[in-house]
Amino acid sequence: MRTGRVLVMLTAVGVLAGAGWVSSQHRGGQPELTGADIAEIQQLYHRYSQGRDWDDEELFLTAWADDAVFTEGNGVAHAGIEGIRAQFREESASGINKRITHDNPNILIWRDAEGVVHGRGYWNVIDVTQTPPQLMLTGHYFDTFRKTSNGWRIQTRGSKRGWDWRTDEGRRP
Repeated sequence: MRTGRVLVMLTAVGVLAGAGWVSSQHRGGQPELTGADIAEIQQLYHRYSQGRDWDDEELFLTAWADDAVFTEGNGVAHAGIEGIRAQFREESASGINKRITHDNPNILIWRDAEGVVHGRGYWNVIDVTQTPPQLMLTGHYFDTFRKTSNGWRIQTRGSKRGWDWRTDEGRRP
């Protein structure tokens, strides 16, 4: 009889431990983001910025999903990889990227209850032709990401110039 009770208790403990582990792996039916997921998504911010700063179109484009939408801080939207490529080339031709750098000092990434992966990051544009370098613009991105066969990519990017903490854009629920 004692052996039976021990087996029942061990089985119950095993079931509870297994249920706890499974529960910890999912949120809203979606797997939790891993450290590797977060690191890969953070690299998208850096591909975007360094692609701009080094005038490297291919590096810049590797940050985006093929059907991505990028809305600039001035409200102009660019749809699809070709629309984003055209915007990059227009900005590159202006020569602006030869005198500025992009800095993304704070990035927060999370998955919402519906499974959508979001990111919010601050940005600073710095004029490096000045001595000392001068801050030109600041703001924040509010993004969504999608995992593709080539890894994580930006699905949507909105950009807000300036700072207004009261805005709901990009707010973490």
